[in-house]
Amino acid sequence: MSFIDRLVSGVEAAVEQALGINLLDMVVQILATIVLMIIVKKFFWGRITEFLEKRRKFMETEITEAEQANQEALQLKETRDAELKEIRMKSKEYYENAKNRGEDEKNRIINHAKNEADTIVSNGHKEIDHELKKAREELQKEIVSIASLMAEKVINKKVDEKDFLDVTIKDIESSEEL
Repeated sequence: MSFIDRLVSGVEAAVEQALGINLLDMVVQILATIVLMIIVKKFFWGRITEFLEKRRKFMETEITEAEQANQEALQLKETRDAELKEIRMKSKEYYENAKNRGEDEKNRIINHAKNEADTIVSNGHKEIDHELKKAREELQKEIVSIASLMAEKVINKKVDEKDFLDVTIKDIESSEEL
């Protein structure tokens, strides 16, 4: 046996003992794998790479569309938030305007009521003054009438009430000045 034969038989024994397989089976298996790789490369590799490239492009497109949809959703959310803020501000403004109008209406009603009360009080004072003047005039007439009756009894003569009234009014006015 030559050196190469012994080396091959030693390697066979070591491989068989370590791996539990025959060296010839291993060489056949390696050659079958290489033949399979050549066949796949020759007939299927283009289709596989084409499929993988299409799948990669599809995934990139999906990712891009998802990012765009996300951006659009964020913009839409910002727009809705801005609109909501604007609506809240408008409602607050409407509330404030309504409140101010209510306050203005309240003040107007109060002022109107005060003016009416002042008018009623003023008219009441005028009526009281008028009634007082009327009562004074009636009192003066009564005094004149009583005075003329008394004078008539004293002198047994009928005194003209009109002349007596003029004299009596002048007397009353002069006594009021004092």
